[in-house]
Amino acid sequence: MTYFRRRPPVRSGGRLGVLLATSLILLTPSLAQPVARQKTGRRLTLESLFDPVQRVNFTGSLPRLIWLPDGKRYLALEVNAQTRRYEATQVDVQTGHRTPFHNPARMQQALEAVGMAPDDAQAAADLRAAVFDANFRRALVSADNDLYLYDFAADRARRLTHSPGETEEEYDFSPDGRRVSLVRNNDLFLLDLEADPPTERRLTQDGSTSIFNGILDWVYEEEVYGRGKRRGYWWNPSGTLLAYLRLDDTAVPVHVLTDDVPFRQRVEKTHYPQAGDPNPLASLHVVTCDGEHAEVNLQAYPPEDRIVTRVGWHPGDAHRLVFEVQNRRQTRLDLNATTVRLLESQPPQPRPDAPERLLREESATAWVEVVELPIFLPDGSFLWQSDETGFRHLYRHAANGKRLRAVTQGEWDVRELYGVADGMAYFAAAAHSPIANHIYRVKLDGAGLTRLSQTEGAHAADFNADCSAYFDTSSAAATPPRISLHRADGTLLRVVADNAEARALAAEYGVTAPEFRQVKTRDGFVMEAMLWRPPDFDPRKKYPVWCYAYSGPGAQSVVDRWGGQRMLWHQLLAQHGYLVWVCDNRSASGKGMRSMAPIYGKLGEWELRDLEDGIAYLKTLPFVDGNRIGLWGWSYGGYMTAYALTHSTVFKCGIAGAPVTDWRNYDSIYTERYMKLPQENPEGYTRSSVVAAAKQLYGPLLLIHGLMDDNVHPRNSIQLIDALQKAERPFEFLVYPQSRHGVVTPYRVKHLYRHMLAFIERYL
Repeated sequence: MTYFRRRPPVRSGGRLGVLLATSLILLTPSLAQPVARQKTGRRLTLESLFDPVQRVNFTGSLPRLIWLPDGKRYLALEVNAQTRRYEATQVDVQTGHRTPFHNPARMQQALEAVGMAPDDAQAAADLRAAVFDANFRRALVSADNDLYLYDFAADRARRLTHSPGETEEEYDFSPDGRRVSLVRNNDLFLLDLEADPPTERRLTQDGSTSIFNGILDWVYEEEVYGRGKRRGYWWNPSGTLLAYLRLDDTAVPVHVLTDDVPFRQRVEKTHYPQAGDPNPLASLHVVTCDGEHAEVNLQAYPPEDRIVTRVGWHPGDAHRLVFEVQNRRQTRLDLNATTVRLLESQPPQPRPDAPERLLREESATAWVEVVELPIFLPDGSFLWQSDETGFRHLYRHAANGKRLRAVTQGEWDVRELYGVADGMAYFAAAAHSPIANHIYRVKLDGAGLTRLSQTEGAHAADFNADCSAYFDTSSAAATPPRISLHRADGTLLRVVADNAEARALAAEYGVTAPEFRQVKTRDGFVMEAMLWRPPDFDPRKKYPVWCYAYSGPGAQSVVDRWGGQRMLWHQLLAQHGYLVWVCDNRSASGKGMRSMAPIYGKLGEWELRDLEDGIAYLKTLPFVDGNRIGLWGWSYGGYMTAYALTHSTVFKCGIAGAPVTDWRNYDSIYTERYMKLPQENPEGYTRSSVVAAAKQLYGPLLLIHGLMDDNVHPRNSIQLIDALQKAERPFEFLVYPQSRHGVVTPYRVKHLYRHMLAFIERYL
């Protein structure tokens, strides 16, 4: 029996002691040696990268691949080159034989027959947004705020809801396929598909703008479960019980954003806890399909000191609920389990046992990173990820939580656990290179560690249910992604999507890989860096340098992976005659919790010190103009740029996009993880503030902010602007109406990069 899970990558973590001071040392050959470059008649332009009409698709278009339940076939959703429409094809893993999955014209006709508008029906029939049942026999599609069901075998459609004024969110089939779950107006509902017409049952009653049942609020989505993941309910394997989170934001302050582009102002209100504010009160509940409720006993965790970070069901026990809880400061993480018993009554009522704590992760000197729920094995034991050595590794624990053994070890991180089958664990890790994920497998006793991905660059796997085959999506710094299909031992079956057209375009426009380098800091930490040079580089000349930094904890920028638009922007700058330098400070290096821990309680300080060490090295190179070095970044990188220009004199100018300017402005769960609560660390918050240091601004600063940024609110830039005006320090400010944390509207994107290029040319 195989226990399997697909999860997004999580950050790695651990602890770090005091580092001994050493001199700044370059560990790799001198950058003074020019590299061979491909001759090309074309160069990147603002139009080819950002123009709404003229831009070139350098990344290409890859199919969406979905494993079918038997693991011997997969579904490919891709654009037909002739018709330019999406098609769904089922493909045999071994032979590659392709057959149509369905008839989109018939599906469109069936949907129109039950009331879906023709354009919506045509879009729904391409299946890009479909939710399938466990057997891929039926699909849920949405149009005009209503749900529809399509049966592929019967070629029949049913309209499930009639509420165009209300939105159905996070809808899904129950595992047994008898029901559909959904959230509407922050309440949880069930649709009984065995009734005709389907009957609807409302499972929760108090959903509102402040109460969230089965769906996550802003801060839980952004900082706990991950952006784009809003579902806050979980079916048990038999389809008889749902666990769900109830988040009470009543005491959480409301932040207001306005859209002033329309003639009638549009106002948006969101519960947003800043550092030190009340957090959402989280409770965990279980409900039957008949609507009978029970609350899981979390009395061991006071409501105001509780973050429920993961929830799920044991794959081998439909009544065993597993969940993780952290304290508010995130210095502790508990893995718990409870058995939900059904009382013999009509209807049966759920009664969760008192939770059992299986294990605890704890730190006295930093924070504890969230890890995914364990993978449970047939004998009741489970695989758990832990950062206790300073690097994330896999450990096997007995069913009662007792640790049995380490499965992986070394000074590298496990990045993602894919699944377990036939005594092997399959995972992604940084064992081969700290700047590129690779795919590995290892026996559960720790023997036979094998790297399955052999080509250089970054790899990400998607395994089938029994881990007998996987898709490998791979790319490199100058190579757009492609997808290949492999057996469990890494043997290549075939290339599924070569993306040759995108690779040819990259070569045609002179896209080149950066030079990857390693530089030691003053106290001996090895930083990863990369450098792009102009195509006509002359080592006898001196060049200005444009630097990029993100610098946030565990968030690497130096990676041997296709970097998309940001990488191409850096290539454009190199083609304009600039050296482009990216250097990851230790806490952003992806080298374990050991490298992140020093920043605890003092964001900005260690990051800047490391970036300055990288610049100190650059200034030793004969072709670098040390008086013309600029810095830019967005979000945390915007913070680092503004912090650097107010706490250092090494950068001549900087561009700070969507910056946090004082950590008391940012959300509680992210900020307190690294800074503690403001009342516990007032000095740390003051030292890390850009606003408090505004009078020390050194060099021209361009601030950029979207006026509808619900993540790093515009007040961050406004507060800094006010402080700069008081201090009579010059700056520039560029705002984007209707834009969120990123500027995405095509004409605004082109405007943004055109003005950034002008700023760079003006000051460097």
